[in-house]
Amino acid sequence: MIKFSLLFGLLMFVLAPVVAQVKDGAVILPESLPFEAIKISEYKIDGNKLTKDWYIIRELDFKIGDTLATYQKGKAIDFAQKRFVPGDSSELHLRMIYSRENIINTNLFLTVNLSVEQIEGNQYRLLIDVVERHYWWLFPVAKLNAPNFNEWLRDPDIKDLSMGLIFSHNNLFGTSHQTSLVGYVGKSYAAAWGYRIPWIGKGKKTGVTFGLGYENKYTVEYGSYENKRQMLYESNSQQTANFGVNFNFRPGLYNYATIKLTGNLVWISDSLYTLDSNYLAAGKKSNTSTSLYVDYAYDSRNSKSYPLLGNYLKVFVNKVGLGLISKDVDYFFYGVDFHFYQQLHKKWYVAEMFKLENSSGENIPYYYELNMTYKKDFIRGYELNTIKGDQMYYFRSNIKYELVAPSVKKAKKEGQEDNKFKNLQYAFYLNTFGDCGWVTNKFTENNPYNNKMLFSWGFGIDFVTYYDMVLRFEYSFTSEHTNGFYIAFGMPI
Repeated sequence: MIKFSLLFGLLMFVLAPVVAQVKDGAVILPESLPFEAIKISEYKIDGNKLTKDWYIIRELDFKIGDTLATYQKGKAIDFAQKRFVPGDSSELHLRMIYSRENIINTNLFLTVNLSVEQIEGNQYRLLIDVVERHYWWLFPVAKLNAPNFNEWLRDPDIKDLSMGLIFSHNNLFGTSHQTSLVGYVGKSYAAAWGYRIPWIGKGKKTGVTFGLGYENKYTVEYGSYENKRQMLYESNSQQTANFGVNFNFRPGLYNYATIKLTGNLVWISDSLYTLDSNYLAAGKKSNTSTSLYVDYAYDSRNSKSYPLLGNYLKVFVNKVGLGLISKDVDYFFYGVDFHFYQQLHKKWYVAEMFKLENSSGENIPYYYELNMTYKKDFIRGYELNTIKGDQMYYFRSNIKYELVAPSVKKAKKEGQEDNKFKNLQYAFYLNTFGDCGWVTNKFTENNPYNNKMLFSWGFGIDFVTYYDMVLRFEYSFTSEHTNGFYIAFGMPI
């Protein structure tokens, strides 16, 4: 399922697919080196048929010319490092591991292997061997005219699908320039285009993304009763036009910042207005607004799509309605988002996260309310509910067991070994989870899940592979005495 808002966000801010935590290479070092420290004097890269050398080298956790210790320096916390507690590894080994993770997280390569070879004395050459991803795509997309995938599974109907195509290239000019064009038709129809320039200027620490899109929705959630979605199924129910410019900053290797300026025009049908005259701001049938979003993030995760180690911290503010075009829309949101990942023992891992988001006002129109059952904001077990308001706080946790280690199924036919589509990367993780959340909405009626602490727990299995593929199968129990089986996409935390 690809909803327009997801597509527009994808084209604007996530244009490249994301490599999952699979067998994507290794750091290969001798068991011992005859020096307490070695100097990385030069480098050699193999396999980058399109990607420029400098784009790979900029991701190293050290600089060419640095001297790295080959012995364990101890377990003291070092806040200058990617992950604060280094564990049982030499400086050389740790920095090589961090560098390999950074290169993988550029989303340009299927595998990355790092090693060293001696030049003379303690002078060594860094060897980087990569296998590039397939960079351009043309494939069909489907948009469900239903609230979400699990709702659609309750009564699946092929007629509820809008179909289309997406074209994407994720490494133009060998410097990770990306462009995508997507469109679909049916009961709902939409088109969107985006272009991403990862870094501009001499310092290569600033990037820009821009895009625009239009959507005409057949399926619209206009309200809730007993935290069940109240839906309108009608052509031209809601139309939206967007444009956006996103400036990305990277002041440090693991530090990121974003400034995003967007424009939004939304208008609704007479039928939707009759059902909820306060669906949009100021009781109008259309709203025009500009918004400014700013965030700052620290990201030390070993993988961006299925992390097992590291931390992620983001603080953000979002001013919806700047008063430049209309003063009808005037809302301010702010919050913090923190994720923690750690290995417990061999095949055991733990992951936790919390997000706190608040708004400056109350009684926000339904279209602009915070939603704890949408996109990445959710607690498991409440997939069939809607929980919206002006404040949102939730916590998710997982304990995982590596059932099938990251593996590669090689092509058997001779001559197909290097075919990017013949070698399947995969891994399976069993997990148990516990979540809780709270949404404040002082003005809601007949929605018992609001203004109440909600809990859920359960177990599941995650299937992880490359090209942005994470598929989750989960069975959840809730504090509201409900339970069920759900299918989900993307990392749980």
